[in-house]
Amino acid sequence: MSDLKKTFDEVIANKVRAFPEKARVIERARKDGRLLAVRGSMDYVEKVLPYCYAAEKTVVDPEGKPPELSGFDVIFIGCPGKLHLEHWKQPLLTFVTDGGVLLTTDWCLKNVIQKLFPQTIRKQGSIGGKFPLRMRNAGHPLLEGIADIQDRLWIIEGMSYRIGIVDLKSVEVLLDAPEMGEPAAVLVAFPVGKGLVVHAISHFHLQGSDASGEYFSAYILTNVIDEAIRRKRPELHPSRIKLIKSDVTDRPLRIRILK
Repeated sequence: MSDLKKTFDEVIANKVRAFPEKARVIERARKDGRLLAVRGSMDYVEKVLPYCYAAEKTVVDPEGKPPELSGFDVIFIGCPGKLHLEHWKQPLLTFVTDGGVLLTTDWCLKNVIQKLFPQTIRKQGSIGGKFPLRMRNAGHPLLEGIADIQDRLWIIEGMSYRIGIVDLKSVEVLLDAPEMGEPAAVLVAFPVGKGLVVHAISHFHLQGSDASGEYFSAYILTNVIDEAIRRKRPELHPSRIKLIKSDVTDRPLRIRILK
């Protein structure tokens, strides 16, 4: 068993113990959830994709045209996000507006987010280093299961793009790092139509911890999936479901690689 698989298994088990209602969401994701990852040359989200629960996972290169996006629940775009936006722009806008969740990192801020959602967040300088985290909204669904971030560091590679907040009403800062100076945002989210856009400074594959089962980004990535499944399947909303027990052992995965 790989270390990543063990970590994700522990994270999923921890979340179900803490939030029993998660079991039904996870079960539905394993049954018919669909994830799309766009390869990055700096942020390798496809490396953790096999350990995220979903019935189908697709990886594509950024240079080509997008597949049909309407059937996906989550789209991960890895840094630097060098998409051909003449092909991707309208499909991505439609995907999010119709209820999908888009997750991007680092240089995608300038290459993707500013171009698709120009009045939300923007690049505001660059930085690198390791900085203690602060949780800005502990009750947010994307932070579920993350109980204590004291002494946790967010690792920021050199020349990472600082996240400047343009729309102070719509953009929510979920994590920040005050010692980084302003702007201090680390993880942000904002709604677009029925969907959600989530962006983080630096790269998810760098964010770990020495504590067993506390691979920080595994909580965020799996919570992104949970949120997408709940948005597209309203019957799974926590206010409508019963607390159930579930076997958290993952099912065999089908990963389709598109050239």
